[in-house]
Amino acid sequence: MRRTFSAVFALTLVGATFYLGAQPQTERVKLRIKLVDAATGKPMAGIVRVLDADKKYVELPGLFDRITGLTKDNPGVHWYCVPLEGADTTLPRAKLHIDALSGLESGLTQQDLDFRTKSPDELTLKLPLLFRPDDSGLSAGNTHLHLRGFSQDLADEYLRKIPAADGLRVMFISYLERNKDDESYITNKYPIGDLPKLSATGVLFNNGEEHRHNFKGYGEGYGHVMFLNIKELVQPVSIGPGITGKGVDDLPLRPGIDNAKKQGGTIIWCHNTNGFEDVPSALTGRLDALNVFDGSRTGKFEETYYRYLNLGIRLPISTGTDWFMYDFSRVYAEVRGKLTIASWLNAVKAGRCQATNGPLLTLTVDGHKIGDVIDLKDTKTVKIQASAIGRHPVQKLQLIQNGKVIKTHLARIERPGQIQFTHEVRLDSPAWFAVRIESDAKNEFDRTLFAHTSPVYVSFKGKSVFDLESALALLKQVEEGQALIQTHGNFSNAAAAKKTRTIYEDAARDLRDRINARR
Repeated sequence: MRRTFSAVFALTLVGATFYLGAQPQTERVKLRIKLVDAATGKPMAGIVRVLDADKKYVELPGLFDRITGLTKDNPGVHWYCVPLEGADTTLPRAKLHIDALSGLESGLTQQDLDFRTKSPDELTLKLPLLFRPDDSGLSAGNTHLHLRGFSQDLADEYLRKIPAADGLRVMFISYLERNKDDESYITNKYPIGDLPKLSATGVLFNNGEEHRHNFKGYGEGYGHVMFLNIKELVQPVSIGPGITGKGVDDLPLRPGIDNAKKQGGTIIWCHNTNGFEDVPSALTGRLDALNVFDGSRTGKFEETYYRYLNLGIRLPISTGTDWFMYDFSRVYAEVRGKLTIASWLNAVKAGRCQATNGPLLTLTVDGHKIGDVIDLKDTKTVKIQASAIGRHPVQKLQLIQNGKVIKTHLARIERPGQIQFTHEVRLDSPAWFAVRIESDAKNEFDRTLFAHTSPVYVSFKGKSVFDLESALALLKQVEEGQALIQTHGNFSNAAAAKKTRTIYEDAARDLRDRINARR
């Protein structure tokens, strides 16, 4: 009798186990997900993803999809936002795996779950922080964002949920005009200036303008510049028939830049090397920063950015994401005093900043920090300390002096996301130093890592860096841009064409004067 009972019980247990394991994922359990700092227990905002036993991604109703607007571009990316206070969702009654992180600052927390028999009312995930930007006065910002194809409510929710989940403290959206297409640009519906109604999550919002010219709808032209913290739109917002569908190419970017400057706006050149009026603008001190990799990996640091620095132009580095937040790209700026839109932009303009979508970098030269200027009176050996720390393999940390890599330090196998080194350089001439990473690793959004600091500058006996090769390269770039404008430009008359051409002639003359003065 006992044997019969045992056999029946065993069969019943096996059957129950099989039944639970085979339960369809339509049966779901409700729970609340929270993220906390592993060291302090304080709540955090971040993102999570859940996979089932077959490693298929599980939808999380009630949580905002981090890839909203990008599902066609990123079909293999599945993350959901968890706000500071946590959020309710439902999960299948099954064996699951959950990943969680917060911005670039935390490590990846992973946990296996088994909800086949019971489930908690609340799931708290502890995130180990790799670095704490606040400890260094650093605040993360995105300088370039547009949204399209959303309702107003969806756009509001996007802006309230994603920047906070990514650990941003400052967010700039921008007004942009493009013939017919801009009917779907929902970020054009926000008023210019600060947007306090979006700041409840602790992120400061400002709406500026992308002022631009194209010879074709999406091609090159005079270029694109961001006007941040302006008081009113600079008109016309877009220039030329290539983007507006009407008119002529008479108007360069310069009058718009000068208008924004008079408003107290910050001027940031977009898309690295894209556009022809970047060099004339940089030479005349009209640019406050240069955006790299905002929207794509267009251009290299060496192609324009290093050439500016090698002419003694002190130009900070910056970045953003352009259309949607497809990446973790951001600028960490060292703000001194209370964080405001103005104080953050002042920190960027002062060069106390770095651009990254992965590790946080540090750099000091004889104790001087990023953005500082050291004035040497005599030959000296300077001590340089640098580091990188992040969630993904950094691989190489490189020290740049006057546009050349002078030291490459490799990551250790046991600590692939961390590198640090100390190096000494004997200086008997002006210099600038920066650090960057070189890595083919990709982040959670399948984007290749990049990170680059603004420089520490060293003047020598009152003189700044001047590199002849860089000046000649920029001169060639100006001349080629002028030739392309003459070929593609549609001007109302010869006088208008000459007025635009004068900007490039003046830039070429400036460069020739600098070259001749140093020969």
